Amino acid sequence: MIVLLMMGGVSANNIDDSFLGNSTSDIQESSEIANLNVNVNYQYESDNGNINPTIIVNNKHIISKDYDSSSNSYNVVINSSNVLDKLNISVIAPGYLTQNKIITPKLGKSILANVTFDMKASESYILGHEVTVQADKYLDFKNADDILVITTAGVAKYNGKTSEDAMEAIVNYGGITYTNVLMLRQSAVDPIDFAFIIKKGNELKAIVFQNASTKYSYLGTISENMTKSQWNKYYKAVVGENSWAFASLANGWAADVSKEILQEAAFHGHICEGTLGGYSIIQALLKYYPPDQETNPGGVGSPADVTAYKVLGVPGGSDDDAALFFLDDTIGKTGYTGMNTTNTGATENMIGFIKWNSKLKTGDLIIMSFNSTKLKAAFTKETGLNPDAGSLEELKYCSWWINKINTNPEDLVDFLYEFTGLNQEQYNYLMGTTENVTYDGEPAEYGIDGHGLDLNYILSLNLSSATRVTVNNTHEVLTDEQIKQIGIDAANEAKKIFKEDLGIDIERDDVDFLALTDAGYAFLNGRDTVSARDGLFEVFGGTLFGQNLLSLHQAVWKPLWFAFAIRYPDSDVVNMIYLRYNPDTNDFFVGTLDGDRVVNVGFETLNNSAKLRAIEKSFVPDSNWFNIQTIVNAWNEHPLFDQMATFLYHAHVCPGVQPGFFITDYIQQNYPLGENESYTYIASNIYCKDDSLTYLLDLSPGLGNFFVQKLPKNETENGLSQGVLVVWDDNLKIGKAMIVNFQNGKIDTSKYATSEAQRANTIKGFIDLYSGRANSDIKSTPVVTTVSEKWITEEQFNMLKQGAGENFNSISYLKSLENVTKEDLLNAMNQNSNSNSNSNNSNTNATSNTNSNSNSNSNSNVPDSGAKPSGSASVGTTGAIISSVSSQSPTQGESEDSQNGKDNAKAYEVSKSPAAKSIDSNSLLYALIGVLAIGILLGVGYVKRSKK
Repeated sequence: MIVLLMMGGVSANNIDDSFLGNSTSDIQESSEIANLNVNVNYQYESDNGNINPTIIVNNKHIISKDYDSSSNSYNVVINSSNVLDKLNISVIAPGYLTQNKIITPKLGKSILANVTFDMKASESYILGHEVTVQADKYLDFKNADDILVITTAGVAKYNGKTSEDAMEAIVNYGGITYTNVLMLRQSAVDPIDFAFIIKKGNELKAIVFQNASTKYSYLGTISENMTKSQWNKYYKAVVGENSWAFASLANGWAADVSKEILQEAAFHGHICEGTLGGYSIIQALLKYYPPDQETNPGGVGSPADVTAYKVLGVPGGSDDDAALFFLDDTIGKTGYTGMNTTNTGATENMIGFIKWNSKLKTGDLIIMSFNSTKLKAAFTKETGLNPDAGSLEELKYCSWWINKINTNPEDLVDFLYEFTGLNQEQYNYLMGTTENVTYDGEPAEYGIDGHGLDLNYILSLNLSSATRVTVNNTHEVLTDEQIKQIGIDAANEAKKIFKEDLGIDIERDDVDFLALTDAGYAFLNGRDTVSARDGLFEVFGGTLFGQNLLSLHQAVWKPLWFAFAIRYPDSDVVNMIYLRYNPDTNDFFVGTLDGDRVVNVGFETLNNSAKLRAIEKSFVPDSNWFNIQTIVNAWNEHPLFDQMATFLYHAHVCPGVQPGFFITDYIQQNYPLGENESYTYIASNIYCKDDSLTYLLDLSPGLGNFFVQKLPKNETENGLSQGVLVVWDDNLKIGKAMIVNFQNGKIDTSKYATSEAQRANTIKGFIDLYSGRANSDIKSTPVVTTVSEKWITEEQFNMLKQGAGENFNSISYLKSLENVTKEDLLNAMNQNSNSNSNSNNSNTNATSNTNSNSNSNSNSNVPDSGAKPSGSASVGTTGAIISSVSSQSPTQGESEDSQNGKDNAKAYEVSKSPAAKSIDSNSLLYALIGVLAIGILLGVGYVKRSKK
């Protein structure tokens, strides 16, 4: 097949330095041609002929490349004019280290050169390949009905680098559907685990590899139909929070949960009642209160802050993550405000939705929930099982939920309150404002703190009742195969246009070709569109892991669209095609600009105001131009994988999302987690960077460790103070809290005239800075600091998470606390504990027994460690380059029932807090002391709630 390839380089992090060389000549444009014979041998023979390499000669385009399977070589045709004494040849392949060789051509010969490249796989690709080989050996992929893979590889670092190549190896191995590889959201310092699950009839069998080991830790059933002794065996073998993650996701998959829910559950960390309840809430909301328009009230500077709903949540309920995910109401896009407002009558299972009309300055306020008690009773009545009796019962309960969701999801949720007539002042009180506000022409002195789901306040407003509107969807519900075909058709349409308009044949596995889509987020006729990605993969071979098939986070009601782009070596030119699927006619709208179907969307265009206005009218007219062009232009700069993953979750790229990278690196370097420790973040200065903090620190409202109280600038030192970080020790029941400050760096944008081009150059500067690449436009680097570091008690920790109240905010509260050393705090708790023990000795054992395993449900007889194992061999060092100054120093079993032979495994909700692998006597003493001291020291009791 004749091709004209236009290829670029890759990140220096992925280059084998032993093969680097400098080009000594250029190939000039000419009708003269010559041939090269390039033999490409991959480290894994099974990749030969299956991975199509990108071959570059003298940094210029080659004319064609044909593969000869008999010799495993490529006949490469190049322009031959003025070829001198050297040729610089590069070979690039996903998952393999780029190689360069400088060779001397045989001028005048029919074959200028014969050259062989022995391609070396990256370390994480080797890991992914080896565990897949072992999984196939024990599970026998070819005889399975279907295969699912769940892994923490990706953002998690392996020997100092992100580990996305492990997933590339899994897909390249063959036999596993691309979208059946689920990436669990984890942080850079989490261990790399894999679970391979096969389905044969009604049975599920799994093999699990943990902590980047190629030796399995578990092999056996993972089905909800396993016995309790089998569950105990599994639970003992699979250490930490992923035991529930793997089991719940596998059984949800087997129960035919939608791929969209699986995707959200992988973001959240597992499937549970709250995850399924959140999805059901969203479906009911969209049915009875569909989005009329998208508004931007109180946005903080990004065109993509526009949303159709604002969300009021209570962190700790998994349903909050579903709202963020399915509605694209992320924290960084100012779509969510949520603190612990349970003291106002709200519960963790409540979510409030504000459907705001920015023109009329009025809106609806809908508060919804799911009644866990009622639903569990219905499950027990239908099945005779108690969902709280054990983990296996909970898996069956989740399968019951899934069956209900697949029939009538709104029957699973309750509309608690349906109000209309919310005014601007009331809206501002709930959501908060950064800047000063004005009511009826009278300016307020300051902005307003966000109060979230303050139920007392809401009910005091005496708002009128809202009216439901039912949307009837009469379109045919498509099958996965039909949706996959849409992806195939879009890919083939793009190939056809590039061929007709540019004379380019797009090859499979082209590292400089991008397919960008919202498939997997947008719904089509009420059905998820994840399978369209399989269609794109079938044609182009692109993957998220190779950063050439990217899925942009969008709300479920958005149209299904595709953008295809080509980048060029050392160039700002990015040629793009835009398609939107039309479900009524089963064809595509093709964007045009002055009749052209292929448009350069790079810096030249971004610096042309007239062209930008025209593009948004005819080329990308669906109000998503900003989202698409920022992702495409960022992709042109070869960002690291963790950056791109965050850009996609945030749904666009902007300078505002970048601080989260540097803050995350700073936190992980200066406040590494020890055993029993976990992060909680209370956000105050809310903007795009909160999405990168959410994604990269593995925090979220649904996990109960990310709280959002939007504060005005005057309460955050004019935006300097970002929020409060708490490193909490769940064993000692104390924590270290500090205010995180951030000052951004300076990128020179003076050579560009438009704000779009200036923004893009700033983005390029921060991508280069984070990747460690030189950029002369970087004039100063970001600075991260922490101040007001305090040791805090459990009650003080709870106060930090509580946002209700007229004059309360977490930053001022932390500053007001007395400075106490860790030792003095523990001694004080010890003294109060001893005093309490002497005065009421009969309660000591009861109290300590109740709280000895706070990461588990109170009903659990199987200890849930919830551990993030420390000292992991797979934990790498950060790849970020930052300038940071710290004013502080960094802080550094089988169940009893199983041992007694009892076949009894209890249910639990996995905590994201690490739990100890072992506890020494002093730690245990401190744990008991901490539990007893809280009530006496501070006068307020505390009951740990489940995070479901």
